[in-house]
Amino acid sequence: MLILIAGITGNIGLHAARHALAIGHQVRGLGRSPDKLDPNVRQQLESFITSSSYSDITALDRAAFGVDAVICAYGGLPELHLDAQLLLFRAVERAGVKRYLAASWNYDWRKIPFESEPIYDAARMFHSQVSITSNVKPLHIFSGMLVDVFFNRGGDKGFLPKDCGVWDPIEKSMDVWGTGKEMWFFTTEEDAGSFGVEAVTSPDAEKGGFVSVCSFSHSLEEIKAIYEQVRGVTVIMKKRGMASDLYALSVAGQKKDGRGGFWNWHRYEFHANCVSGVWNLENLQNDRFPKVKATSLEEYLKTNHDI
Repeated sequence: MLILIAGITGNIGLHAARHALAIGHQVRGLGRSPDKLDPNVRQQLESFITSSSYSDITALDRAAFGVDAVICAYGGLPELHLDAQLLLFRAVERAGVKRYLAASWNYDWRKIPFESEPIYDAARMFHSQVSITSNVKPLHIFSGMLVDVFFNRGGDKGFLPKDCGVWDPIEKSMDVWGTGKEMWFFTTEEDAGSFGVEAVTSPDAEKGGFVSVCSFSHSLEEIKAIYEQVRGVTVIMKKRGMASDLYALSVAGQKKDGRGGFWNWHRYEFHANCVSGVWNLENLQNDRFPKVKATSLEEYLKTNHDI
């Protein structure tokens, strides 16, 4: 298949491209900065369409024309999940493409109240809008939290304890809200890209719907034990409170900053949802995609020595 990857220069988009090329698909890229793309991947592309912005309709139409499937790997911003994605999706409709993987790789946002988390509100509104206006049925992947974000690897520095995250890469400690026994669901960015390719090229992709996959699931206590076993160092667990405390902090932030200032409080809500388990994944479907060997936490740590 010829697969268009919108947002190919991002982490998941790049991993999706590598997997698609490795198993024999053709790949077309769409993005603003072709120079950001790994040269080894770029030289293997069928083409790269450069857009001036997410509203560059001419570039979107050129990118979608003649492809068999589309992966939207836009980043996790409300305007990208909704505004930008709708423009891309309409180009996909005009091109007659029936396989479309929406910007996803989240926890199951169907389970949380609308207007509780603006980023996932945008994803939900996109799905609702196209479900009533289009014959093209988008596919969504739920994959829990990106483990690269959890450990604040590379450019993903938004889930440090100071931001109401968990992992402190300097102290090798974890801020624990809850008991530490609650299960978290994780997917590596590499696995996320691979799952995306396999999902959008699967025989029933045109039916759309929702797919739940993940690399592994562990409690924070289990992560501590595995990290200590692999690295041979002690991980400090700092008990901070319960999920109810995080929700209270989120409510206080919303009252202070409003929905427009969601960056100041949304991580409280995100973290609370993880601890409470309200949006946990169910009925995992990894076995639908046998070409993806899910990465274990042990394998991830042994491969990424910077953690």
